[in-house]
Amino acid sequence: MVALRGFTNERGEFLIATLPVIDNAGIPTSGTVFLPQFADGGGWKTQVILVNPTDTPMTGTVEFANGTGAAANVTVGAQTSSSFMYSVPRRGSQKFVTSGLAQVTSSGSVRIVPAGGGFVPVSQVVFSFRSGAITISEAGVTPSIGTVFRMFAESSWRPGTPGNIQTGIALTNTASSLATVTFELMRLDGSSTGTAPASISVPAFGQTAKFLGEIFTSLPDAFSGMLRISSTTNISVVGLRGRYNERSEFLITTTPPADEAAAPINDVLFFPHFADSGGYTTEFILFSGAGGQASSGKLQLFPQ
Repeated sequence: MVALRGFTNERGEFLIATLPVIDNAGIPTSGTVFLPQFADGGGWKTQVILVNPTDTPMTGTVEFANGTGAAANVTVGAQTSSSFMYSVPRRGSQKFVTSGLAQVTSSGSVRIVPAGGGFVPVSQVVFSFRSGAITISEAGVTPSIGTVFRMFAESSWRPGTPGNIQTGIALTNTASSLATVTFELMRLDGSSTGTAPASISVPAFGQTAKFLGEIFTSLPDAFSGMLRISSTTNISVVGLRGRYNERSEFLITTTPPADEAAAPINDVLFFPHFADSGGYTTEFILFSGAGGQASSGKLQLFPQ
Protein backbone atom coordinates (compact mmCIF):
# COMPACT_ATOMS: atom_id res chain seq x y z
CA MET A 1 0.00 0.00 0.00
CA VAL A 2 1.15 3.55 -0.78
CA ALA A 3 -0.43 6.93 -0.09
CA LEU A 4 0.00 10.11 -2.12
CA ARG A 5 -0.74 13.73 -1.29
CA GLY A 6 -2.07 15.73 -4.22
CA PHE A 7 -1.82 19.51 -4.32
CA THR A 8 -3.05 21.78 -7.12
CA ASN A 9 -0.74 24.79 -7.21
CA GLU A 10 -1.39 28.41 -8.18
CA ARG A 11 -0.94 27.60 -11.89
CA GLY A 12 -3.47 24.75 -11.69
CA GLU A 13 -0.71 22.13 -11.91
CA PHE A 14 -1.04 18.89 -9.96
CA LEU A 15 1.85 18.17 -7.55
CA ILE A 16 2.21 14.87 -5.69
CA ALA A 17 4.17 13.83 -2.61
CA THR A 18 4.29 10.57 -0.69
CA LEU A 19 2.74 10.07 2.75
CA PRO A 20 3.44 7.17 5.13
CA VAL A 21 0.91 4.43 5.66
CA ILE A 22 0.79 3.40 9.32
CA ASP A 23 0.37 -0.23 10.34
CA ASN A 24 -1.98 -0.10 13.34
CA ALA A 25 -0.81 -3.57 14.36
CA GLY A 26 2.70 -2.20 14.93
CA ILE A 27 4.03 -1.34 18.38
CA PRO A 28 4.24 2.45 18.92
CA THR A 29 7.71 3.75 19.71
CA SER A 30 8.80 5.87 22.65
CA GLY A 31 11.54 8.46 23.08
CA THR A 32 12.57 11.43 20.96
CA VAL A 33 12.14 11.25 17.18
CA PHE A 34 14.57 13.25 15.02
CA LEU A 35 13.43 14.58 11.64
CA PRO A 36 16.70 15.42 9.86
CA GLN A 37 15.63 18.45 7.84
CA PHE A 38 13.40 21.48 7.85
CA ALA A 39 13.67 24.53 5.62
CA ASP A 40 11.88 27.83 6.12
CA GLY A 41 12.10 31.10 4.22
CA GLY A 42 13.63 31.95 0.85
CA GLY A 43 10.73 30.18 -0.87
CA TRP A 44 10.73 27.17 1.47
CA LYS A 45 8.05 26.07 3.92
CA THR A 46 7.91 22.94 6.08
CA GLN A 47 4.91 21.05 7.42
CA VAL A 48 5.45 18.73 10.39
CA ILE A 49 2.72 16.07 10.46
CA LEU A 50 2.05 13.99 13.58
CA VAL A 51 -0.26 10.96 13.55
CA ASN A 52 -1.42 9.06 16.64
CA PRO A 53 -2.27 5.43 15.69
CA THR A 54 -3.21 4.45 19.26
CA ASP A 55 -6.28 4.80 21.49
CA THR A 56 -4.37 6.99 23.98
CA PRO A 57 -3.83 10.77 23.48
CA MET A 58 -0.20 11.81 22.90
CA THR A 59 1.37 15.05 24.12
CA GLY A 60 4.81 16.60 23.98
CA THR A 61 6.79 19.25 22.13
CA VAL A 62 7.94 19.89 18.56
CA GLU A 63 11.40 21.49 18.75
CA PHE A 64 13.34 23.15 15.93
CA ALA A 65 17.16 23.21 16.00
CA ASN A 66 19.89 24.57 13.70
CA GLY A 67 22.89 22.69 12.36
CA THR A 68 24.81 22.95 15.63
CA GLY A 69 21.90 21.53 17.61
CA ALA A 70 20.99 24.89 19.17
CA ALA A 71 17.38 26.15 19.27
CA ALA A 72 16.13 27.78 16.04
CA ASN A 73 13.12 30.09 16.03
CA VAL A 74 10.43 29.66 13.39
CA THR A 75 6.94 31.09 13.04
CA VAL A 76 3.99 28.71 13.18
CA GLY A 77 0.62 30.41 13.02
CA ALA A 78 0.82 33.49 15.25
CA GLN A 79 3.63 32.11 17.43
CA THR A 80 7.37 32.55 16.92
CA SER A 81 9.43 30.11 18.96
CA SER A 82 11.78 27.13 18.77
CA SER A 83 9.39 24.87 20.71
CA PHE A 84 5.67 24.17 20.25
CA MET A 85 3.36 21.98 22.33
CA TYR A 86 1.50 19.18 20.57
CA SER A 87 -1.56 17.26 21.69
CA VAL A 88 -2.70 14.55 19.30
CA PRO A 89 -6.02 12.87 20.17
CA ARG A 90 -6.53 9.11 19.90
CA ARG A 91 -6.44 7.99 16.26
CA GLY A 92 -5.99 11.66 15.35
CA SER A 93 -3.38 13.92 13.78
CA GLN A 94 -1.90 17.40 14.12
CA LYS A 95 0.04 19.57 11.69
CA PHE A 96 2.53 22.41 12.26
CA VAL A 97 3.30 24.63 9.24
CA THR A 98 6.16 27.13 9.21
CA SER A 99 5.32 30.52 7.72
CA GLY A 100 8.03 30.60 5.04
CA LEU A 101 7.92 34.41 5.14
CA ALA A 102 11.62 35.11 5.79
CA GLN A 103 13.69 36.25 2.82
CA VAL A 104 16.65 34.06 3.84
CA THR A 105 16.32 30.29 4.21
CA SER A 106 16.93 28.82 7.65
CA SER A 107 17.31 25.07 8.04
CA GLY A 108 18.10 22.38 10.57
CA SER A 109 16.36 19.47 12.25
CA VAL A 110 13.11 18.87 14.13
CA ARG A 111 12.75 16.87 17.35
CA ILE A 112 9.48 15.31 18.47
CA VAL A 113 9.79 14.95 22.26
CA PRO A 114 6.97 13.02 24.00
CA ALA A 115 5.86 14.13 27.44
CA GLY A 116 7.22 11.94 30.22
CA GLY A 117 9.13 9.72 27.79
CA GLY A 118 5.87 8.18 26.56
CA PHE A 119 4.85 7.00 23.12
CA VAL A 120 5.62 9.35 20.24
CA PRO A 121 3.40 10.05 17.20
CA VAL A 122 4.35 8.82 13.77
CA SER A 123 6.14 11.86 12.35
CA GLN A 124 6.83 13.19 8.87
CA VAL A 125 7.73 16.46 7.17
CA VAL A 126 6.46 17.82 3.86
CA PHE A 127 8.70 20.39 2.16
CA SER A 128 7.18 22.99 -0.16
CA PHE A 129 9.16 25.30 -2.46
CA ARG A 130 7.73 28.44 -4.02
CA SER A 131 9.23 30.50 -6.80
CA GLY A 132 7.60 33.91 -6.71
CA ALA A 133 3.93 33.25 -6.01
CA ILE A 134 3.93 29.71 -7.42
CA THR A 135 4.42 26.50 -5.45
CA ILE A 136 6.51 24.40 -7.82
CA SER A 137 7.50 21.40 -5.72
CA GLU A 138 6.50 19.36 -2.66
CA ALA A 139 8.09 16.27 -1.09
CA GLY A 140 7.06 14.13 1.87
CA VAL A 141 9.92 12.77 3.95
CA THR A 142 9.99 9.98 6.54
CA PRO A 143 13.41 9.44 8.16
CA SER A 144 15.41 6.25 8.63
CA ILE A 145 17.43 5.73 11.83
CA GLY A 146 20.54 3.56 12.19
CA THR A 147 24.30 3.55 11.66
CA VAL A 148 24.82 2.17 8.13
CA PHE A 149 22.74 2.94 5.03
CA ARG A 150 22.99 2.73 1.27
CA MET A 151 21.01 4.54 -1.38
CA PHE A 152 20.81 5.11 -5.11
CA ALA A 153 22.56 8.36 -6.06
CA GLU A 154 22.80 10.52 -9.19
CA SER A 155 24.73 13.61 -10.17
CA SER A 156 24.70 15.73 -13.33
CA TRP A 157 24.83 19.04 -11.56
CA ARG A 158 24.74 22.38 -13.34
CA PRO A 159 22.28 24.41 -11.25
CA GLY A 160 19.48 25.94 -13.29
CA THR A 161 20.15 23.80 -16.37
CA PRO A 162 17.07 21.80 -17.45
CA GLY A 163 17.39 18.07 -16.90
CA ASN A 164 20.16 18.32 -14.33
CA ILE A 165 19.84 16.03 -11.29
CA GLN A 166 21.56 15.92 -7.93
CA THR A 167 21.11 13.64 -4.93
CA GLY A 168 20.86 15.38 -1.56
CA ILE A 169 21.37 13.90 1.91
CA ALA A 170 20.22 15.37 5.21
CA LEU A 171 21.15 13.75 8.52
CA THR A 172 20.96 14.43 12.23
CA ASN A 173 23.18 13.04 14.96
CA THR A 174 20.73 11.59 17.50
CA ALA A 175 23.45 11.06 20.15
CA SER A 176 24.92 13.33 22.82
CA SER A 177 28.44 12.73 21.45
CA LEU A 178 30.22 13.75 18.24
CA ALA A 179 29.40 11.62 15.18
CA THR A 180 31.82 10.91 12.34
CA VAL A 181 29.81 10.16 9.20
CA THR A 182 31.58 8.52 6.24
CA PHE A 183 30.35 8.54 2.63
CA GLU A 184 31.50 5.97 0.04
CA LEU A 185 30.63 5.85 -3.67
CA MET A 186 30.15 2.68 -5.70
CA ARG A 187 29.24 1.99 -9.29
CA LEU A 188 25.94 0.37 -10.19
CA ASP A 189 27.66 -3.04 -10.25
CA GLY A 190 28.84 -2.52 -6.66
CA SER A 191 32.50 -1.95 -7.55
CA SER A 192 34.48 1.00 -6.23
CA THR A 193 34.55 4.21 -8.24
CA GLY A 194 38.12 4.88 -7.09
CA THR A 195 36.92 8.03 -5.33
CA ALA A 196 38.29 8.31 -1.80
CA PRO A 197 35.66 8.15 0.99
CA ALA A 198 34.63 11.49 2.49
CA SER A 199 33.95 12.10 6.19
CA ILE A 200 31.97 14.79 8.01
CA SER A 201 31.90 15.51 11.76
CA VAL A 202 28.43 16.23 13.12
CA PRO A 203 28.16 17.66 16.67
CA ALA A 204 25.95 16.16 19.34
CA PHE A 205 22.32 16.51 18.20
CA GLY A 206 23.65 18.50 15.23
CA GLN A 207 22.54 18.36 11.61
CA THR A 208 23.99 18.66 8.12
CA ALA A 209 22.47 18.68 4.64
CA LYS A 210 24.55 18.46 1.47
CA PHE A 211 24.27 17.60 -2.19
CA LEU A 212 26.40 14.76 -3.52
CA GLY A 213 28.54 17.21 -5.48
CA GLU A 214 29.34 19.09 -2.28
CA ILE A 215 30.53 15.91 -0.56
CA PHE A 216 32.54 14.66 -3.56
CA THR A 217 33.84 17.69 -5.45
CA SER A 218 35.55 15.62 -8.17
CA LEU A 219 32.48 13.75 -9.39
CA PRO A 220 32.25 13.16 -13.16
CA ASP A 221 29.73 15.24 -15.10
CA ALA A 222 27.26 12.36 -15.08
CA PHE A 223 27.29 9.84 -12.22
CA SER A 224 24.80 7.10 -11.39
CA GLY A 225 25.58 4.59 -8.68
CA MET A 226 25.34 3.76 -4.99
CA LEU A 227 26.15 5.84 -1.92
CA ARG A 228 26.99 4.13 1.39
CA ILE A 229 26.59 6.18 4.58
CA SER A 230 28.05 4.96 7.86
CA SER A 231 28.27 6.66 11.25
CA THR A 232 29.92 6.16 14.63
CA THR A 233 26.59 6.97 16.34
CA ASN A 234 22.93 6.53 15.43
CA ILE A 235 21.84 9.06 12.83
CA SER A 236 18.48 9.97 11.31
CA VAL A 237 18.77 10.19 7.51
CA VAL A 238 16.68 11.26 4.53
CA GLY A 239 17.56 11.26 0.85
CA LEU A 240 16.32 13.80 -1.68
CA ARG A 241 16.53 13.97 -5.46
CA GLY A 242 16.68 17.47 -6.91
CA ARG A 243 15.96 18.09 -10.59
CA TYR A 244 15.65 21.18 -12.77
CA ASN A 245 12.71 20.87 -15.14
CA GLU A 246 12.29 22.30 -18.62
CA ARG A 247 11.35 25.70 -17.11
CA SER A 248 14.55 25.59 -14.99
CA GLU A 249 12.42 25.18 -11.85
CA PHE A 250 13.84 23.16 -8.97
CA LEU A 251 11.80 20.02 -8.19
CA ILE A 252 12.41 17.64 -5.30
CA THR A 253 11.33 14.13 -4.42
CA THR A 254 12.49 11.57 -1.87
CA THR A 255 14.92 8.68 -2.44
CA PRO A 256 14.80 6.76 0.84
CA PRO A 257 18.00 5.07 2.04
CA ALA A 258 18.05 1.36 2.91
CA ASP A 259 19.24 0.28 6.36
CA GLU A 260 21.97 -2.36 5.97
CA ALA A 261 20.95 -3.90 9.31
CA ALA A 262 17.44 -4.68 8.03
CA ALA A 263 16.78 -8.31 7.18
CA PRO A 264 16.48 -8.90 3.41
CA ILE A 265 13.07 -9.93 2.06
CA ASN A 266 13.09 -13.36 0.44
CA ASP A 267 9.72 -13.13 -1.26
CA VAL A 268 7.81 -11.41 -4.03
CA LEU A 269 7.76 -7.62 -3.63
CA PHE A 270 4.72 -5.66 -4.83
CA PHE A 271 4.68 -2.00 -5.91
CA PRO A 272 1.00 -1.00 -5.55
CA HIS A 273 0.97 1.56 -8.36
CA PHE A 274 2.66 2.63 -11.54
CA ALA A 275 1.59 5.08 -14.22
CA ASP A 276 2.69 5.44 -17.83
CA SER A 277 1.68 7.81 -20.65
CA GLY A 278 -0.74 10.71 -20.41
CA GLY A 279 2.17 12.76 -19.06
CA TYR A 280 3.34 10.13 -16.55
CA THR A 281 6.43 7.92 -16.46
CA THR A 282 7.53 5.50 -13.73
CA GLU A 283 11.12 4.67 -12.82
CA PHE A 284 11.90 1.47 -10.88
CA ILE A 285 15.18 1.45 -8.94
CA LEU A 286 16.41 -1.90 -7.61
CA PHE A 287 19.59 -2.26 -5.55
CA SER A 288 21.14 -4.58 -2.97
CA GLY A 289 20.48 -3.52 0.60
CA ALA A 290 23.81 -4.78 1.96
CA GLY A 291 27.33 -5.51 0.76
CA GLY A 292 27.68 -8.88 -0.97
CA GLN A 293 23.93 -9.27 -1.44
CA ALA A 294 22.93 -10.37 -4.94
CA SER A 295 19.56 -11.06 -6.52
CA SER A 296 18.03 -11.89 -9.86
CA GLY A 297 14.48 -12.32 -11.07
CA LYS A 298 11.79 -10.60 -13.10
CA LEU A 299 10.01 -7.27 -12.99
CA GLN A 300 6.41 -7.89 -14.07
CA LEU A 301 3.73 -5.26 -14.75
CA PHE A 302 0.00 -5.94 -14.37
CA PRO A 303 -3.22 -4.00 -15.09
CA GLN A 304 -5.64 -3.26 -12.30
